[in-house]
Amino acid sequence: MKNAYPEKPMLPFRRTAVSMDTVVAIIRSMGYPPEVKRACYMIFRKESGNGRSGINENYSGFQADAGRWPPKYDPLIAGVVLKTENGTNKPRLFLAFQHASGCLTMLLDRVQQRGLYIGGHTTKIVDMEVKNVTDFARAYKKEWAAGSPLAEPTPEDVNGFASMYRQAAGFFV
Repeated sequence: MKNAYPEKPMLPFRRTAVSMDTVVAIIRSMGYPPEVKRACYMIFRKESGNGRSGINENYSGFQADAGRWPPKYDPLIAGVVLKTENGTNKPRLFLAFQHASGCLTMLLDRVQQRGLYIGGHTTKIVDMEVKNVTDFARAYKKEWAAGSPLAEPTPEDVNGFASMYRQAAGFFV
């Protein structure tokens, strides 16, 4: 396993949590279109267990052993954490942030860059227009969660995203 950030300190694993009220306030303060903010909110909730499962303020599973991220994110990265990955049970290197705002800044930008929002267009894993919540659930599963064009969300996943989207539409107008 190669550390893409050898110049950053190795930090001890720390379980972190952030309130969803704080997350909403941070996302609201960012200069992104409402649909990008809504998608970020939904992905954040799904990936972080509603803000309860952070790794050193990393709530989106951003890794440090799969290559470097664009240089614009370097100032956000506080260090690197070695942790066993959920699901695979393999040791992985994760990015650490000083605060949830660093993770959210990176997440908002990644969501927009990858077209992973309603009104967006994905191309990294699958070439897909994201026209509605069902498309978003499908694009999230393929592009973000599974990394496979064959992956499909369960009906429960689609219903969960529909519920989160209704809430997000009230937060980010």
